[in-house]
Amino acid sequence: MLKCGLVNIVHVINLLDTGLKTYGAMDTLQRELHAQIAGGEHPNSFLIFEAESSYTAGRHTQPHDILDESLPIIETDRAGSITWHGPGQLVCYPLVKLAAPVDVIKYIRAVEGAVIDTLQQHFGLEVGRIEGRAGVWIENRKISAIGLKISQDATLHGISLNINTDPASAFAGVIPCGITDATVTSMAEEGVETSLQAVAEVLTDALEYRLAPLLAPEPTLATEPSKGEVNVYHPAG
Repeated sequence: MLKCGLVNIVHVINLLDTGLKTYGAMDTLQRELHAQIAGGEHPNSFLIFEAESSYTAGRHTQPHDILDESLPIIETDRAGSITWHGPGQLVCYPLVKLAAPVDVIKYIRAVEGAVIDTLQQHFGLEVGRIEGRAGVWIENRKISAIGLKISQDATLHGISLNINTDPASAFAGVIPCGITDATVTSMAEEGVETSLQAVAEVLTDALEYRLAPLLAPEPTLATEPSKGEVNVYHPAG
């Protein structure tokens, strides 16, 4: 994963070949890694997995975003509203120590940019951003949700990218990301047949390249982290 000129080597923890994971188990793992990375005890990491079907509700979820109250909803501390995780969707959590002072907007743009680079340059999809809305879009169709958090200058949560999902059924019980005037799509629905593993390999390269300028220099990883905490939020994220 090392590219020429990069100081930081990002450790990729790819669990795609180990089967579907529960969101709870992956959340526990990311928090253990985050604590170690914030304290300079573990290298910057990308956590890659495919989840069992579940809904997760961010800090800005509203009651009317939940259409089927019989469904299990997992509350989480990321920014944004409610979304779905499940089979056919690639989840990537960049767990990295950012250089102080942390530039939150640059971090958001870097993560979004890595997804855009991946889908445009390697899979030929005309994706982009929509002003005032989080994630990555094809016109009014959201293909990737992004919900982030920064604590002690280190990041949690991250990217969900729909690859071989059927959005109509997967998101049926909620209003995804609280957006009522747009739809959700996947790479398969847009005519791209590929695997989660193939996308993960490209995405992690793109993330490492985009994030490299924002990472704390390696010698400072063991310094005392700041006490600040940021929940990164877009109005419709």
